[in-house]
Amino acid sequence: MDKYKANSAFNKWFSFIQFEKLLSAAREKINSFDKYQKKLVFSKALLLFLYAINEEKESYRDIDLSMVSADLRKEVELESISYCQLSRILPALDPEVLMAIFCQLLEKVQTKKPVNKRNCLYLIDSSTFSLNKNLYSWADFRKTKSGVKLHLKLCFMDNENFYPDDFTITHAKEHDRSQLDVLVNKPEATYVYDRGYLDFKKMDEMHDGGYFFVTWIKKNTKVTVLETLEKSIDEHVLKDQMVTLGGPGYLTYRYHLVTTKDDKGKVLQFITNRLDWTSTEVAEAYKSRWQIELFFNHIKQHMTIKRYFSQSEQGMINQLILTMIASLLTYLIKLETKTTCTIFQIKRFFRYLIFQSAEEWLEHLVPT
Repeated sequence: MDKYKANSAFNKWFSFIQFEKLLSAAREKINSFDKYQKKLVFSKALLLFLYAINEEKESYRDIDLSMVSADLRKEVELESISYCQLSRILPALDPEVLMAIFCQLLEKVQTKKPVNKRNCLYLIDSSTFSLNKNLYSWADFRKTKSGVKLHLKLCFMDNENFYPDDFTITHAKEHDRSQLDVLVNKPEATYVYDRGYLDFKKMDEMHDGGYFFVTWIKKNTKVTVLETLEKSIDEHVLKDQMVTLGGPGYLTYRYHLVTTKDDKGKVLQFITNRLDWTSTEVAEAYKSRWQIELFFNHIKQHMTIKRYFSQSEQGMINQLILTMIASLLTYLIKLETKTTCTIFQIKRFFRYLIFQSAEEWLEHLVPT
């Protein structure tokens, strides 16, 4: 633990970002940004906004008031900053540079905990962030309100190890299926998504491309049973069948359909091209999709996404990217310390000890 003594917990958390190792194009954009900034250069702005997101600050004014803290001023090496300056800086951050930082952190995660087609699932879903129509008129959604949508691919290894692997941001009006081609990009991996993405032709395209999927079919989906398999010993599995979906207009390939009931007695039907999986494995894979719902709840409730700093489109997009960066920074702490603490527990300790030594913070996380 001696190597952490000279650093604060805040500095340790932020240190996973290595600007000098970004690609030259990103570094050039940072240098160009810094030429026009007297005080809030890119690195300091990034540090301050990540602090604000992690600490659930509600506005630019709230961030401004936070600068009364001598510890925060020391960390960002600024004596003061006005909310007006902050309001100009956030939309001015280049999203391509922010995405380069996200990708750098993602590479670190995958180096520390390698992923392969057998040890993870990719959970795909979206979440809508509703906005005031008068303040966010650019965000197409409904007649009475605006909104943006975060389309996310979450790498799920187990209930303790999951993190954002990829994402896109659109207006809330955009249909989920339009982003499936973007997020499904790793052959031989297994993708789990809900029935909002159900598309017969896309299922066959994924199968032809070497992608595996598990999804939930709609009640009115036309199913043709080709073969009934031996019934599972799992009491929750009602039927195990090989089927095709669709009708005269379009008929899918032969797929595995598992009909189950949950603990409340609700009947669910899961379709997959993982023909090597048992019915129980198919059902368990779909149940893991609950983790992406928990992730969305976490960022909305505990990472400022219930409050938006900027009313501009670029400012809001940048805030969402920064939230994904903050998530990876915290998960990297979990991997480095090999702690059994949850992400929420790590974040809670971080909040209380943010300006204390990293050693003190990590002592609460490292297993004894």
